[in-house]
Amino acid sequence: MENLNEISQAELTANKNPNEVSLQSILTSDEFQNCTFDLPIVLGQTSGNKNIIIDLAELPHLLVGGATGQGKSVFLHAIINSLLHKKLPEELKLLLIDTKNQEFSVYADLFNHFLVREYDAKSKNMVNNNIVISTFSSLYLEMEDRNKLLKNAHVQNIKEYNDKYTNGHLNPDKGHHFLPYIVVIIDEFSDLPVMIDEKKFITTLSKLEKEVGIHFVIATQRPSENVIGAIKEYFPAKVAFRVSSIIDSNNILDAPGAEHLLGRGDMLFSQGNELMRIQAAFIDTPEIEKIVKLISEQTAVAAPFILPELSETILLSENGKSDLDPFYEEASKWAKAKKQVSRDQIQRKFAVGYLRAGRILEQLKVTGIV
Repeated sequence: MENLNEISQAELTANKNPNEVSLQSILTSDEFQNCTFDLPIVLGQTSGNKNIIIDLAELPHLLVGGATGQGKSVFLHAIINSLLHKKLPEELKLLLIDTKNQEFSVYADLFNHFLVREYDAKSKNMVNNNIVISTFSSLYLEMEDRNKLLKNAHVQNIKEYNDKYTNGHLNPDKGHHFLPYIVVIIDEFSDLPVMIDEKKFITTLSKLEKEVGIHFVIATQRPSENVIGAIKEYFPAKVAFRVSSIIDSNNILDAPGAEHLLGRGDMLFSQGNELMRIQAAFIDTPEIEKIVKLISEQTAVAAPFILPELSETILLSENGKSDLDPFYEEASKWAKAKKQVSRDQIQRKFAVGYLRAGRILEQLKVTGIV
């Protein structure tokens, strides 16, 4: 990565003659082709035409904020396609969480190549709000499994573990297997807090060290304190596109400036106490479709990467007390008899609120009742 201390003040100002920065031009550059980063992602170019490529594996997580239409979605696609260009399916798995079920649908044909799915998932759609609770629970189990594997292998990180496994020093009969990096990309985080157990999500983030090879990229168009305040400390690297106020800029970057950006991919990247102004790399949907088609036509691995199977035990807290809703037992009996239930039906049947009804429904799904 370009040293932030070496970026001149002039490069923090806008270019008087801005040009679109093509992602393809950076991906085909010698700089990217010869890059040895574990998870190289292209951010874009400075006003001095310096390509900015960083290693997500070292960040280890990235927070992205900005107002609607300022370049966040294109930026997420640039991250995804940077990784697709550099990594093999056996080396990388993507967990794409699409709260609106539309932004990441273009990658559905990579189901058997690069995508992570829940245990026994049949759909090729991206992870959406209907299954996001159990998906995070499965991811938590995956994290714990990896920590155990690294400990049993007497190694410090995923890179040492995979080298040891590849060289035949770990026995598959004892549960050892090659561990791909997992990159979790969330398109709109502000839609998730009402759906997920925020406390458990924060616990997961706090325990997720880069050594296990699981990394988050979280984007939101609502960078308010109540949306990202509780998680921001776990994201040492941050990107801000243009926002509507200095308050939003401070929420993302702990610094002003994003409110003065020009839009259309103009962004500030923060790591530590330094800021870098970058024009984000651009890739459009037809380009993405061509890349996905090319990859999907190649020989795939036998099946998608499956997260650990959930059971009722994952709904138990560490002290052994059940986190199941008090209505769970009654709801499970009712659901078994009814065979098909909805959130609205649960809400009416048990006279509970919309959010609580959603949690009961999710618990019924996790435990295999519906």
